[in-house]
This record gives sequence, C-alpha cells and structure tokens, in this order.
Amino acid sequence: MKQLYLLWLVLWSAEAVQLDAQAMLNEDLQQSLPAHQYRTLLAGEQEFTLLVSNSTTVNTRGVAILVNDYGIAHMGVRSLAPLTPYLNDTGWATLVLTAPGTQFNPDPQDQTEDQKPARSEPFKPSRLMTPAQFYRHEQQLLQRMTASLPLTTDYPGFVLIIAQGTSAAWLLKLYTDGALELPDALVTLAPYWPDPERNRQISDYMGAIQTPVLDIYSQWNNEWTLISRQERQVAALKALKVHYRQREIIGQPLAINQHPYLAKEIYGWLTHMGW
Repeated sequence: MKQLYLLWLVLWSAEAVQLDAQAMLNEDLQQSLPAHQYRTLLAGEQEFTLLVSNSTTVNTRGVAILVNDYGIAHMGVRSLAPLTPYLNDTGWATLVLTAPGTQFNPDPQDQTEDQKPARSEPFKPSRLMTPAQFYRHEQQLLQRMTASLPLTTDYPGFVLIIAQGTSAAWLLKLYTDGALELPDALVTLAPYWPDPERNRQISDYMGAIQTPVLDIYSQWNNEWTLISRQERQVAALKALKVHYRQREIIGQPLAINQHPYLAKEIYGWLTHMGW
C-alpha cells in the first residue's frame, strides 16, 4: 500500500511540474508579446498558447499550423517560429504551437542492454518512452490540435500543417487513424518516435495517409529519423502517392540559411500542386 502511494505521489509530482512549466511559458509569452500576436486556448484542463502571424500579401493562400517537437519552446533557432516570416511573405497566415511537455524516460531494460559489451551489429537506438507516456502524449497533442483547428475558419484558403520530430510522427498516426480531420497538405520534418517498434510504424502511416505529404529530412537528423527515411519513401511509392515528395535539407540544422531554404522547398512543392 505504501509503495502504491509513493508511486502515485511521484506521478502526481511529475504532472504538477509539467503544468507549472506550461503556465510559466504561457505567462512569459503573454508578457513579452502584444495581444494580437498570440492566442491562449484550453486543451482539456490545460491552457496553451499559440503564436499568431498574418499573411503579408494581398492574396492569402490559407493558414499554416506549425507544431514544434516536444521539448522545443515557441521561439528560438530550433523552433519552427523562424519559418513564419517566409510563409507570411508567400501568402500564409501562421499559428505556432508547442508539443505537450511529456517527460520521456529510458526503459531500465534498455539501459541494462546498453551496458553489455559492444557487438558488431548495426546501431539500434533504445526505447526512451513507456507505453503509458506514449498514450498520454498522444492524447494531449490531440487535445491541442482539436482546440486549434477551429481557428483555421478565420482564414480563407487551404489548411497546411507543418510538424517537427515526434509531433510529425504523432500527427501521421492521428490523421491515419481518423482522430483528426485531414489537412489539405502535411509537411513532416524529421519524423521519429524514440521507440524501436513504434518508429518502424511511421512508414506504414506515411503510406496510408490520404493527403499530400512533403517529407523533409537532413543528414544531421537523429538516428531514429534516418533509420526510417528510406522505408517512409518506399511505403509512399508503393501506395502510388502522386503528391508525396521526400527532400533532403542540406547543411546543419542551426545554419542561418536553413529556414529560407526550407520555405523555398515548401513553396516549390505547393506550387507544383497548383496552389
């Protein structure tokens, strides 16, 4: 009984820290930005904040929702926020949101395996999240997307989703499962899950999703992303996806020219589809 109580206390404390961190992030953004540059929404019982930027062109193409990878704040070089000015200049309004603050922990069994003598086998990343963490993060991301999507009705035109890392992988799953309404197009940036079995499923979702996908990767991505790169491409080609494209971004992720280069890739792909 005492052990169960201690376990509950640990889980409750972790959840409280997560909520406090999110509240502090929301407060910092609200104090540093004018009111028209952010929106605060409710996902379940938790508030979260979106960055809002309008199109700077006469003709608006639509609205793009940019979803950062977990652990990445709204702004900064690792965020998708630096991409927004380039999208705004090509006719897109943008909404930037962060992923839920789930804490992924290594599996004790995998840690034991890592301590064994090295063998001459290909590198295989170990699991960094439990099934419970996977499910909780998925539900929290679903709640954020469900709360954000009604804002797209404020903008005429297409709905474009641009998602990064684990957020890209989860959205592939949620769209394929029918948990979310399909966007007009999806851009995935280095999709991955920090779990060997689930990471292999990303290619299945890539082949099954019924919307155009631009699949972006870089040689500097983590091993999880690079392991599934070819499998994602093959799955999409087998499914005869006309508007699937896989493109490599050249250069290190923090290079100053990464975001304009990425914006050009997105613009070229959308133009090819007649947008």
